[in-house]
Amino acid sequence: MLLVTVSAYTIFNLKHWNKEEGIIAWDVVSYYGYLPAAFIYDDVSLENPNVKFDEYRHTFWMEKAKNGAKVFKTSMGMSILYSPFFFASHIYSIVTEAEPGGYSPPYRFGVAMSSLFYLLLGLIFLKKFLQEFFSEKVIALTLLLVGLGTNFYYYTVIAVGMPHIYLFCLLSMTAYFTVSWYKHPKLKTSLCLGLLIGLMVLIRPTMLIVLIFPILYNVISVEERLLFFKKNFVNVLIVFLVACLVWVPQIAYWKVVTGNYLYYSYSEEGFFFTDPQILNALFSFRKGWLLYTPIMAFALIGFAMMYKKKEKMTLSLIMPIVIYFYVASCWWDWWFGGSFGYRTMIDVMPLLAVGLAFFIKEVFNVQKVLKISFLSFLFLLLGFNLFQTRQAHEGLIHHDSMTKNAYFKIFFKLQKQISREELKPYLKAPDYEVAKKGKRD
Repeated sequence: MLLVTVSAYTIFNLKHWNKEEGIIAWDVVSYYGYLPAAFIYDDVSLENPNVKFDEYRHTFWMEKAKNGAKVFKTSMGMSILYSPFFFASHIYSIVTEAEPGGYSPPYRFGVAMSSLFYLLLGLIFLKKFLQEFFSEKVIALTLLLVGLGTNFYYYTVIAVGMPHIYLFCLLSMTAYFTVSWYKHPKLKTSLCLGLLIGLMVLIRPTMLIVLIFPILYNVISVEERLLFFKKNFVNVLIVFLVACLVWVPQIAYWKVVTGNYLYYSYSEEGFFFTDPQILNALFSFRKGWLLYTPIMAFALIGFAMMYKKKEKMTLSLIMPIVIYFYVASCWWDWWFGGSFGYRTMIDVMPLLAVGLAFFIKEVFNVQKVLKISFLSFLFLLLGFNLFQTRQAHEGLIHHDSMTKNAYFKIFFKLQKQISREELKPYLKAPDYEVAKKGKRD
């Protein structure tokens, strides 16, 4: 509850929903757009000449299909998760005579509250999942370090509405139900797993990679696992069919708008699998994961400890994390646009949390001096992350143009000590058009 309380306090203190460009902006515009288009403007094709979309000073992020139709760039998974809060905001706007166009403060407030809701739900299920393996004190410290010691916090309270907290929630629930499913494969658990998997992949198709975890969880041998699936074939089939059913609205939308059942809406944006930017993604001053989220190095150390001790769950955790990271580093925009840190790794944070928890568990077993030293260092890193989060909020950590010189120019400084104007000469903006062609720096 401490994490949710701190996050709620910060969100209500910042009040981004009162800002014209707050919350429903940039990527969130695309994730959210299905809802106002379908339920306010009754025009998911965005072609109705009688609808004046600019009336409420917003835009729909769209691409042109080969048939000339306008199609949403992202899939509708996030809109599904926003929807209860969207409908509540819409009813409120109508009843109170607020602007009912889908983009006024009540709707932005609704998205903010959805973020807090899925944060709470995700933390509850991550705790339930970790309780299968760790003590309460290890879990409490792990959740605290994940919640405040990584860029997870930034995407909870500042970049509100982005998909990372929502994917964290869905994967935390998937991890918990995976453990339950292998203990007792039941209809209810199978339905939940299918729904969660379908939603994760609908939000971000690369989340297919994390299915390695439920498939390989505590696997003993290939033969043993195939025999288990064969014995529980009906439940496996239910998981698969429910996951596919989640995609039916998306496939129907693509068919109606583009004429195709499956449609790649990112046009010329793609992956360069023979040129992964692994070192950049890990250590670069622009977006290096371990540079801006150094506490995760201890999660990786935890996995090494698990491997050394031959923990059964190790393979099912390491494989999806490594493959997910590799695929992310192959994306044309390996730094993922405007962001704080390497944000895509938040998506697999529930799996990373296991490695961190294992490291903490081992720390509790060492001599007192070493234990105090390790724990003190972890809390120093937590404080460092909170400081950098403020720097990012103030614009000192630039959203996509950081360099080594810029990093050390702002090191342990806030806006009152150095202005963004002073920082400009030290920044280097990426060339997005060149990057799409595979020439990435």
